[in-house]
Amino acid sequence: MTARRPLLVVTAGCVAATALGLAFGQGATVALASALALAAALAAAAALQLRPARRQQPPPRARDHEMPLRLRQIANDLRESEQSEFAVERSLRPLLAPIVAARLGRRGVDMTLAPRRAQELLGDVLWDIVRPDRPSSAYRVGHGLPADDLRTAIERLEQL
Repeated sequence: MTARRPLLVVTAGCVAATALGLAFGQGATVALASALALAAALAAAAALQLRPARRQQPPPRARDHEMPLRLRQIANDLRESEQSEFAVERSLRPLLAPIVAARLGRRGVDMTLAPRRAQELLGDVLWDIVRPDRPSSAYRVGHGLPADDLRTAIERLEQL
């Protein structure tokens, strides 16, 4: 209703102007001017209603500093796990182990009770990260998980 208010104001103004024009003997001239003003107002209102709606722009992609805190932590954990074996044990394994356990649980597999079946489902790379008997990083030498192995592990997890 608020969108109609300007049109009503213009219409009321045109009627008032025509009445005043008739009162002062200039009815024909004022009536013509009022009719033109009303026609212009109607045309403008129709044009506003017929214009195409603005397209919704997708929200811009979040930059690293705009990502939610937990998502930034996960991204950092993944990057660090490529650099250091310690980061694999300290960050990546605790991140993946509960997810793997839940996914295996849906299939009725427990890693500790059926390690061979779990390894078959997980594949060697993911199994090596989350297996219950994984040696501590203090006893492992290495520069972390290669990017291809990390990608393979995540893809395998997504397939479960």
